[in-house]
Amino acid sequence: MEKMPKRKIRTIRFKMIHFVLVLITCVVILLAVLIPQRLRIKSARDEYNERVETLNQTKRTYMQERTNLEYMRTDEYKVQQGMSKYGWHYPADSIISDESTAVNSE
Repeated sequence: MEKMPKRKIRTIRFKMIHFVLVLITCVVILLAVLIPQRLRIKSARDEYNERVETLNQTKRTYMQERTNLEYMRTDEYKVQQGMSKYGWHYPADSIISDESTAVNSE
């Protein structure tokens, strides 16, 4: 039987300088990826907050207009407009002008 030649086992010596270089490379790559990503996330968050504020403002305006419209449908509003424009009142489900009331009360 022939003896097989023994292989030389090479050991890799990992020096401290190699570790530091790999570590620095990893940090630089991470910073190159994370900083722009953070900036994009921040700008997207600011844009989102701006849109939410615009939506909330639109909702408030809509609710105010809806409240105004509901009030405009009431008899109180109609009487108020009639009084301011024509001097009318709305007693007992009939519209009577101020002049006819003044004649009847004298």
